[in-house]
Amino acid sequence: MSITPNPATSDSAFIDAVAAESGLLGGHSHMPDLTLLDLLEEFYGLTGKLVRIPTEKDDTFRLRDGAATYLVKVSPPDEDPMIVHLQTACMQHLERTAPELPVQRLVSSVDGKPEVHIPSPHGPYDRVLRVMRFMPGSLLANQSASAGQLQLVGSSLARLGLAMQDFDHPRADRMLLWDLKHFHRMRPLLDHVDESSKRSLAEDICDRFDEQVVPLLGSLTSQVVHGDFSPFNLVVDPDAPNYVTGIIDFGDAVRTPLIFDISVTMANLLGTDPDSPWEHALNVVAGYQKVRPLPVRELAALTAAAPARLLLRALITQWRASQLPERRDYLLSHSKPDWDRLAATAAAPAPKLPFNPESKL
Repeated sequence: MSITPNPATSDSAFIDAVAAESGLLGGHSHMPDLTLLDLLEEFYGLTGKLVRIPTEKDDTFRLRDGAATYLVKVSPPDEDPMIVHLQTACMQHLERTAPELPVQRLVSSVDGKPEVHIPSPHGPYDRVLRVMRFMPGSLLANQSASAGQLQLVGSSLARLGLAMQDFDHPRADRMLLWDLKHFHRMRPLLDHVDESSKRSLAEDICDRFDEQVVPLLGSLTSQVVHGDFSPFNLVVDPDAPNYVTGIIDFGDAVRTPLIFDISVTMANLLGTDPDSPWEHALNVVAGYQKVRPLPVRELAALTAAAPARLLLRALITQWRASQLPERRDYLLSHSKPDWDRLAATAAAPAPKLPFNPESKL
């Protein structure tokens, strides 16, 4: 069952509960490579060489079987299989209703199933094994995209959202720590920010979110969304007409306001150009608007929501560093660029939306 927020619950307890459902409090039990190879041969008729890909929760591998390459994922034993099924159902829905979208495809088992459940002695749930077609190409994170290409990223997100607007699932209302609809309850995370300049910056972003976004929460356009349309989940080809040639990883799928889905993409681009910290993110919005225009008041709320999403990532990293002292230095080193980009963005005037990419910021 999904957690139902209780206003009487303290925000600190709420954070712990949502973090648990998000899979951030459990330990990681790795599945041995040889065990997985046996399972792949038994259930999929696949053999070959596995290469482990580091990820936060799942055991993830690239499998080469002859000329074919696959992505193999095994869910952790503390993740409810229905959450995994939400991701699977999203991909199946898109394959049926929008086959033109470059969404990663599932490979069926020899029994014709999209998932195989593996009993686990290390947690409360079966582990879920899935195999997908590997999407070759370059990640957006490794490219220097032009303004026009970033607009194509935005239009791809809009088309994906339109294709998912009638999708539903019993766990679509899952609780997810990265979901901005809970951001106004995340202030206890500020206690893990030691530097006064960072704390002040974070408080300002939280205040803006409370003033400009929270009053709209009950009326924002909402649906099930991808949830992590980030440069690390987009395969691109500069020579392709739509630029985006692959959309992967539905692990953060959730029902939430559309502006929070766009905020993920924007947050990953804010401050990447210190001289014009908003421009890359706003090009994404311009491309989105061409396909699926947002109501004016929702559009305006993006200038508070996008920095909040970038701050949320930094705060979660700070919090996890306090939970995992053995990884503290590593985690904090990875959060430093986020703080630098937040500072650069805060130092620039917030733009007025809608944004005209033909005009200067």
